[in-house]
Amino acid sequence: MNFLRLFSFQGRASRGTYALAGTIGVLLKHNLDRFVAYKFFHRRWTVANYLAPLWPTAHIDLTGDDKKFLLIIALLSLPFIWIGIAMTVKRLRDVGADARYALLFFVPLANVLFFLTLCFLPSREEQITAEWRHTGFLERWLPTSKWGSGALAAVVSATLGTILSLWSVKFLGVYGYTLFLFIPFFMGYLAAWIYTYKEPRSWEQCASVSLVSVLLSGLVMVGIAFEGMICVFMAAPIACLLAICGASLGYKTQESRYLRAEPKAVFSLLLVIPLLAGAELRAPLATPQFKVHTSIEISASPSLVWQRIVAFPPIAEPLRWPFRLGISYPMEARLKGSGLTADRECVFSAGSFREPILAWENEKHFAFGVAAEPLLMKEWSPYRNIHVRHLEDHDFKPQRADFYLTRLANGNTRLDGWTTYENRMWPGTYWQLWTDAIIHEIHGRVFRQVKRLAEEDAAQAKLSAGR
Repeated sequence: MNFLRLFSFQGRASRGTYALAGTIGVLLKHNLDRFVAYKFFHRRWTVANYLAPLWPTAHIDLTGDDKKFLLIIALLSLPFIWIGIAMTVKRLRDVGADARYALLFFVPLANVLFFLTLCFLPSREEQITAEWRHTGFLERWLPTSKWGSGALAAVVSATLGTILSLWSVKFLGVYGYTLFLFIPFFMGYLAAWIYTYKEPRSWEQCASVSLVSVLLSGLVMVGIAFEGMICVFMAAPIACLLAICGASLGYKTQESRYLRAEPKAVFSLLLVIPLLAGAELRAPLATPQFKVHTSIEISASPSLVWQRIVAFPPIAEPLRWPFRLGISYPMEARLKGSGLTADRECVFSAGSFREPILAWENEKHFAFGVAAEPLLMKEWSPYRNIHVRHLEDHDFKPQRADFYLTRLANGNTRLDGWTTYENRMWPGTYWQLWTDAIIHEIHGRVFRQVKRLAEEDAAQAKLSAGR
């Protein structure tokens, strides 16, 4: 593509060229605005800032710096506006539409739908050829090329999958089978169905397009602050697997027109899937409880281990893999009093846990519950703070922790820890793989601290006895 031709109003623009130019232009403009805002004005700039003046409650009170900043942003916008209008006029000419529709370029929100529509509309020649062949609506709109049809299939599947996920999470607050099983499967099937609609494709190609749709959906979720990068990464394995399963079904149905679903049947799933999520909300499954067990042998007596398990000073151990990703980790435990009336507080990196004592058998069994808890983790995101529903709703909820001390024949102590927790995210067996591993790491961090301190106490006691 000749760069100078972007500024020309002459000629035509295909839907692929228009989509590529528009996408790159938006990304360049947004990141340029972010750079200027952060580097020269020490302020954050997100996608939401473009929409802020549209909110009914918005109150604009510009200071001197604000006026200077907005003036610079406006000047930087001029070449992008010129290119946007020029490309839109050429795209309208290509589809045989009136160039005056280019005025929609300046209408907030409507310009996004307008852009997407022009990305999908076929050229006038393609429409005439399709009409001459008496082909249907999709045959007229869908590209024939491998790359064009693949890109369209991935974008449509990712867009609809993201919208369905937003419905399930933001409006219903349901992290269930619909979200993690049905939606990825539907995305994979839809991507393959669109991709193979006009030309037969290989299984590898169908699977690749389905995976690209999942990747795009994940990037959009992170980009609009719907989810953080860590949660998207954790959900990716099951989402990719189910998307490939859906793509495999779409691949098989291309072999026969009798097996291929009609467009109305495919897009009717857009109504069925939200209903499934609503059914999960109205008739939720019982929340299962899980237990995680960790054990360690300590070269010290139960009395010394007991003193270090009920409370311990700040942990100086370097952070291991889950905690470097933002998972909240234990730092120290404080205890006031003793017995069942004691007041225990465990300080984590994200805040403090209030832990009422449930069992106190001196040097044998110590247990506590969780009365108040901070967020489980700090999500990775391009934005400073995001609100992730499953974290703020505490879908993962620890119930109690039990510690048992057993004197061994060699005089050492075996320390066993059990943590009982609930997780309202489905399927539970999949998420248990992640949560069990994280709790094991939390146990290990505390147990290594207890072991080190108790063994230091034992060594000090032996040294004092030998004097």
